[in-house]
Amino acid sequence: MNRSKANRRIIIVVALGALLVVAGVIGRLGPVLWVFDHTVAPVSRGFSSTGVTAGEAIANLTRVSALARENVRLESENADLRQRLAADAETRSDNDLLRKQLGLDVAGTLRQVAAEVVMYAPDSYRQFVIINKGSKAGIVPGLGVTAGGVLIGTIVDVQPTTARIMLVTDPEFKLAAKDQDTQAVGIIRGQLGNGLVLDEIGQTDVVKPADSVTTAGLGGQVPAGLLIGKVQSVNTRSNVVFQSAQIETEFRVSGLRFVYVVLGQ
Repeated sequence: MNRSKANRRIIIVVALGALLVVAGVIGRLGPVLWVFDHTVAPVSRGFSSTGVTAGEAIANLTRVSALARENVRLESENADLRQRLAADAETRSDNDLLRKQLGLDVAGTLRQVAAEVVMYAPDSYRQFVIINKGSKAGIVPGLGVTAGGVLIGTIVDVQPTTARIMLVTDPEFKLAAKDQDTQAVGIIRGQLGNGLVLDEIGQTDVVKPADSVTTAGLGGQVPAGLLIGKVQSVNTRSNVVFQSAQIETEFRVSGLRFVYVVLGQ
C-alpha cells in the first residue's frame, strides 16, 4: 500500500516536470513565471537583502569591537608614555642638580660617594639629616659632606646602609677653617638661623670681607680646600684674645636632596 502511494507520487512529479518542459517549449510557461516572479522571487530577494544587511551589521559590529580594543590599547600606551616623560623629566632634573653639585672648589681629585637625603630631622636646636649610604659604601664618622659645591656638615653616626650628618648650621658644629686668601686660621661654628661664624682667629691675622673660607685640613678626616662660604663681616676688638668673622654660606637645608661624602684624595 505504501509502496503504491510512493510510486504514484513519483509518477505525478515526473508528469508535472514533463508538462513544464512541454509548456516551456510551446511558450505556455508565462503564467507560471508570472506567479513565480510575484510570489517566490520577492521573498527570495527579501531574504537575500536581509542576508546582506545582516552580514554588513555583523561586519560593522566586528569593526566597532576592534576599534574599541585599539582605543583601549592606545590609551594604555598614552598613559605609559606620559609616565615615561615624567620619569625622564625627573631624571634630567636630577642630573642637572648632580652636575651643579660637582662644582667643588678643591685642589686635586677627590674620592666621593654620592648619596640621597632620606630624612630631615631638625628640632628647635639640633640640625641633622640622614642619607641612604653607610659603612657598606666606605663611609665612616668624621668625613666631610658637600652639596651644591659647599660644605654642609660632617658624618657623626654610621650604620651599614645609612649615615647621619650634623649640618654646619647646628650650634654644636665646629671645624678648623681658614681664610683662603690670607691663610688666617680659625674654627668655623654653626649658628642656628644666623649663618656661620669663624671664631678664634688670631688678633694679628688678617681676614677681609668677601674672602673665601675653606676647610683647613688640620686633623680629622675632612681634607683642606672644601669651600664653606665667604666672609661677610669681621669683628675685631682690642681687648680680646681672638677676633671673629661672620661667614655667609650658600647652603640651604630646604630642598636638600643629593649630597657627596668626601672619602679623601
